[in-house]
Amino acid sequence: MSGFGRRRRTRVAGPILLLLSLALIAISFAPMARVSAQETPVSGGTLRMAFQEEPDQLDPAQTIQLLAAIINYNIYDQLVYIGPDGLPQPWAAESWEISPDSLTITFKIREGIKFHDGTVLDAPAVKFGYDRILDPAMAAPYRDFLGPIKDVQAPDATTLIFNYTEPYAPFFVNAAQIAIVSPAGVEKFGDEFGRNPVGSGAFKFKEWVTGTQIVLERNPDYVNYRADDLNKGPAYVDEIVFTIISEAATQTAAFEAGELDVLDVDRADVGRLTEAGYNIVAQTNTHNINFIEFANKPPYNIPAFRKAVAHSIDRDSINEIAYFGNATPHLCPVPIGDAAYDEALCAEHGYVYDLELAKAALAEGGFVDSDGNGFVEMDGKDLEVTLWSYAPYPVQEATIEVIQVDLNKVGIKTKIQTIEFGAMQPMLESGEIGMDLMRWTFYDQSILSQLFKSPGWVNQTNDPELDKLISVADTTVDPEARIEASHAVMTYIMDNALIATVNSDWFQSATQDNVRDYHWDAQDNQRLNDVWIAQS
Repeated sequence: MSGFGRRRRTRVAGPILLLLSLALIAISFAPMARVSAQETPVSGGTLRMAFQEEPDQLDPAQTIQLLAAIINYNIYDQLVYIGPDGLPQPWAAESWEISPDSLTITFKIREGIKFHDGTVLDAPAVKFGYDRILDPAMAAPYRDFLGPIKDVQAPDATTLIFNYTEPYAPFFVNAAQIAIVSPAGVEKFGDEFGRNPVGSGAFKFKEWVTGTQIVLERNPDYVNYRADDLNKGPAYVDEIVFTIISEAATQTAAFEAGELDVLDVDRADVGRLTEAGYNIVAQTNTHNINFIEFANKPPYNIPAFRKAVAHSIDRDSINEIAYFGNATPHLCPVPIGDAAYDEALCAEHGYVYDLELAKAALAEGGFVDSDGNGFVEMDGKDLEVTLWSYAPYPVQEATIEVIQVDLNKVGIKTKIQTIEFGAMQPMLESGEIGMDLMRWTFYDQSILSQLFKSPGWVNQTNDPELDKLISVADTTVDPEARIEASHAVMTYIMDNALIATVNSDWFQSATQDNVRDYHWDAQDNQRLNDVWIAQS
């Protein structure tokens, strides 16, 4: 799998070691390959996929690697999942209640679910898995996902209680990413559990041939309680084989030779594969956001300057030139897949592409072209800035080139510069970089807190008024009320042009003609228990 610039805050989401590929020619995508009226799903066959490297391990208390998560999502169930509306939905838990003070969340665990080893998935079993993550000796990367938690209790087989020292709004989104492990499996395999995972999901772990492949097999007893899937019973395919193929070009060749059923498409190959007749399936409602951010120094901390930059972003041209139509231009300070995304709200408070409005914003901020050379001045000199981004990603370079042209048109003399991200981050944190194009992937509304709560993700934010709004959003546990609190944060961010949003980019896969119902859920997870292979 290939990709670029997939950034998350390390302390929240940990190191992301595998990137999802992006981009798609707009005319070729389909949100998901659904069943035609003449077809009925059939069981049997093997679904063949590929990774460029193998995961570190498959114990969800020991890894937060994206590649491992892709595999684990087929092996394990979670308490809840996030539905298309961005709100939590019941999975292993059939219901829950939030206490009036939002410090206690009580779940009722479904009866009848069993792990692959035949043991029962009940409240004590779920507690066991969460206690492993909370154990300091485990040093679990998912520990931060649980926030200021006091303890987890299981007073009986169906009751699971999370007690908090203060309200923790991201709980449900994070719980949708924490897999439920078999206590008996952990006891049996010990330190080797990461190579012998046991869950309750649609697929069982079968084998791991180091450096070659990982194989999962169908769980014949699986009952699917998710409302967003078509298939409510056991998976259709007999096996999933994840083959390790280190080179992207070799993966593509294997796909074209019929040796793989699903391929993460390299941007350069999308057009050719489309013309060759392969199905291209795109995830358009993503949790990616590309935006320009600003340092806390003049002119970047002057709202008029930031508003002028925001009005100078030709999002449609960027989408056509840099993304080949494979992104959603928008004005919101959250990804398009975020539950708080609201097109109408952002249209009211955001900044459309309009060079005359950009010039007017500069004039209102006191930036004028007194000598008539076409560039505005600050402190008696032409205002010169540099727009940075990280290398080596052609889509980033193409984006800042488009923006550079329009910034020059409105009178901001602009240079562009790319740099490797590892060298870029300390320059962001020191304020040496005044303005840059950044990309984040984040699945929760707390992206607002991660980016903007003082001191901000690169130590360039100090806004007590904004912090108060963010604190309300961060402690509003009820999911629907939390959206309203997030909207207040978003409105403040847009009114002050704290960032200038460009778009949310997509990612896509190619599938062989006989692959049906390959799709993603609302958190960009592949739902492979829905997939079936049509018989020729």
